[in-house]
Amino acid sequence: MQIRSGLCNSDFAILFHLNLSNPSFWGIVENRGRAEASGGICPAAQEKEGIFLKLNYKRTFLVGLAFLSICAFWQMYDNIVPLILQGTFHLNETLTGAIMAADNVLAVFLLPLLGSLSDKADTRWGKRTPFIVVGTVLAVVLMMLLPHADKTGNFVLFVISLFFLLIAMGLYRSPAVALMPDLTPKPLRSQANAIINLMGAVGGIYTLILISLLLKGGDKPDYTPVFLGVALLMVVSVVLLVLTVREKKLAQEVAKANLEEETEEEQKRRTRQGSLPGSKAQSDDDPDLDLFCGLPHIMQ
Repeated sequence: MQIRSGLCNSDFAILFHLNLSNPSFWGIVENRGRAEASGGICPAAQEKEGIFLKLNYKRTFLVGLAFLSICAFWQMYDNIVPLILQGTFHLNETLTGAIMAADNVLAVFLLPLLGSLSDKADTRWGKRTPFIVVGTVLAVVLMMLLPHADKTGNFVLFVISLFFLLIAMGLYRSPAVALMPDLTPKPLRSQANAIINLMGAVGGIYTLILISLLLKGGDKPDYTPVFLGVALLMVVSVVLLVLTVREKKLAQEVAKANLEEETEEEQKRRTRQGSLPGSKAQSDDDPDLDLFCGLPHIMQ
């Protein structure tokens, strides 16, 4: 007999205990044949590694709308606010930089706090959705005060509005980022994260296109159309998210699936430990062959 390689995990651990006269062995060989037909991976390993799981792209896209709106806002914030501070209120680069850095200072304190609050929240709409909705509404209202303060030259109104706007954005920034892991099974989170990041890039590109199309030149440009365009995107995004994603129901389903997976992983780990040579959990005379699907091909 010639033994060909291509074993699943734990094959070598039981190879020396294999009793070729055991009838269940030939059922395992047949199972191995099906594994070869499906790409050389045993079916149990395929299911455990998430090959049989399929990412819900539509749902991931809808969940990513919150992150898309966040990136659209920050693109506008980084490009427009410095122009207002320097062009309208005639601040030097040092003061402009200090005001622009306020969001980073606030983020150090706000993001962990608000993220923790959303973790502990339990409402009929879920953990993250209330923060996303309230944060978006406040951000849109405060955002539209900025072009008004720019037109009237009201520096105090501009700074106060900007301060509370940054707090409103921080209110739903962490919950929006945490929403995807809550609604995506663990094996699929890497794929979902790629989609979320792509949507964030789309949000940034959207704002850049608005700036290039709506922002006219001159000594006193009108920034209102750009703010309106970003505000509209934020409102549409959160409305679509709330109407199409039932966070609490989906989060419960995903949490249950993740718990079952962790339980299966623990059982599998204990089974593998019990299948090692010399283990009391498996005797030499009657190896638990059904626990393994990757025995080698036996060729005449």
